[in-house]
Amino acid sequence: MAKGPLIPGMNEFDRPKKGLPRWVGLFIALSVISFGLLTLWGFVAGSGPFSQLGQVEQQIQPIGFRPTVESEVIQIQVQLPKEGACATNTFDISATETPETVSVTVDLINPRDNSCPGDQLTDELWLDLTLNEPLNNRILTRSIDGQELPQIR
Repeated sequence: MAKGPLIPGMNEFDRPKKGLPRWVGLFIALSVISFGLLTLWGFVAGSGPFSQLGQVEQQIQPIGFRPTVESEVIQIQVQLPKEGACATNTFDISATETPETVSVTVDLINPRDNSCPGDQLTDELWLDLTLNEPLNNRILTRSIDGQELPQIR
């Protein structure tokens, strides 16, 4: 019986190493940590690639409308919340159109850390709304409560 190793140059219990190299595990760990930090940044600061996570939507009241020179565009007057709105906030205005009515929804979108020193907007604001067809004799309503909006000149 041979007293040396089975394969010259190797010990009896040595075997080839199996599995992934160390750098692959390190790369996966860094990727997971980076994704977590970007998600946290988007949620807390409302900026970066995941900024949608850090934004808060608040539905605000449209209080009237006025026609414009273009027949498919009308302006909607909205009342801002008591705490006001920043000039950097986004307003999302949409309409649901039927042959008889146009129902308007307005959302104020702002980051969770809503601080805007010195650039507060006024109590009321006019926003442009583009319709698919001219308003003509259709009734314009708020989608919140279905109340008809008056025409303001």
